[in-house]
Amino acid sequence: MSWEICYVLDALVILSFIGSYYLYGYRRGYRIDFWYTSLFMMCILPNAIMLPFARSELNAFVLQKDFMSVVAVVPRIFLLSLLGYLSVLAGGSLWRFRLGIGLRKTAMKVLDVIPASSRMLMSSKSILVFQACLCTIFQGLILLVYFSRSGFGFNLRDFTFAHPELRPIALLVSNYSVVIASHCFARYLDTREKSLQACTYLLAFGLLFFGARALYLSIFLNITICQLIKMRGKVKLFRLFLVVSLVLTLVLYMGNVRSGSYSFGQFLSSVGFLIFYGNNFSDLRDFAWVYAKWDHVLWMGKTYLAGIASFVPRFASKFRDTWGLGVATDLTTGLDPQTHPGLRPGTFGEGYLNFGFLGIVLVGITIGVILRRVDIDTKRALSGPSPSMSTAYASTMLLSLIGAVAVSVNINGVYILMAIYLFSWVCLGVQKLVLWRDLPAIAE
Repeated sequence: MSWEICYVLDALVILSFIGSYYLYGYRRGYRIDFWYTSLFMMCILPNAIMLPFARSELNAFVLQKDFMSVVAVVPRIFLLSLLGYLSVLAGGSLWRFRLGIGLRKTAMKVLDVIPASSRMLMSSKSILVFQACLCTIFQGLILLVYFSRSGFGFNLRDFTFAHPELRPIALLVSNYSVVIASHCFARYLDTREKSLQACTYLLAFGLLFFGARALYLSIFLNITICQLIKMRGKVKLFRLFLVVSLVLTLVLYMGNVRSGSYSFGQFLSSVGFLIFYGNNFSDLRDFAWVYAKWDHVLWMGKTYLAGIASFVPRFASKFRDTWGLGVATDLTTGLDPQTHPGLRPGTFGEGYLNFGFLGIVLVGITIGVILRRVDIDTKRALSGPSPSMSTAYASTMLLSLIGAVAVSVNINGVYILMAIYLFSWVCLGVQKLVLWRDLPAIAE
């Protein structure tokens, strides 16, 4: 397919997205919601908006000798991503259909398991504070190891690449910290308990040294969107754009700090390159890179199996050390998986590499179903007579399933989330037992 046709389709996709947002979001009072924000971040920004930049010769700084072969397949990758986008829209529409056989009701019960578990976690301030203290201790211990061996720095992630035995521990601690910090902050916005606010900021400060910007944003991003949903028509889009631009600038600058470059002036001179040709929004280019070097033999679920087995460290599993998504993409493109974390083939790349067109459609429909559920639940929780940030945020934890469906590496995060829920349930049981035993003494 020619680039001219791609540009026409690209313009139609962007215009249709804007029109849909205006009619079904903006006009209904929601300047920001999870449906349109997620569609923009997963599909529109990394594919539709980045399409013209994927053709630029500046990509040669990253692609080097593979530049020509990658650019040649970008139009096809754009069409595959478009199929995924349409599948997400189809999945979001499935909630409107009632077949009378109980599928909708069953799906709602299954999907409510995670939000119900998050509501349980936020039901006790003492349990949240206790787990925040545990996270702080774990952060301190792993940072102590990092600083003692490598000196003071903000790049624990690269340190764990050099010491793979520490990688699963660092991943566990970082994910545990994100989950607890975000739940503390969500409950704080409802109850204004200062101890929970302190726990949130303390854990967020510790994560600065882990070198993964996505972890830091994960604490506040969904809660911020919930707050904007609650504000509805009071949100000023231009002011929001300025704030987002500032946050994006700081996030990109953190990447420079992580690599040891502290000069803000040097960063500003390269910020355009970082945004359009770096690895921050490179899904389309990276998918094309893997596709161009791929032997076109479907992986048949191997990367997903490696993700499901993510509780086994990579250094202890030859299968995972070959078929983990990051390793598989590196080996396909000729990069070194010992020093490179892997390419990001976008929301639909892994599904296609494993199962072809069927994989794209199934991933897209699944994401659409879950995303629509989150959108409905958050608006319901924040738009009623008694808006609850805790209830709304609990629903957003379903987005972890979307991450796992799109990128198998994130399955490990779902395991950690389930373990946190189980541990919290045990802690609540012990707390209730202790309180029950203390009741007779209190009565006397």
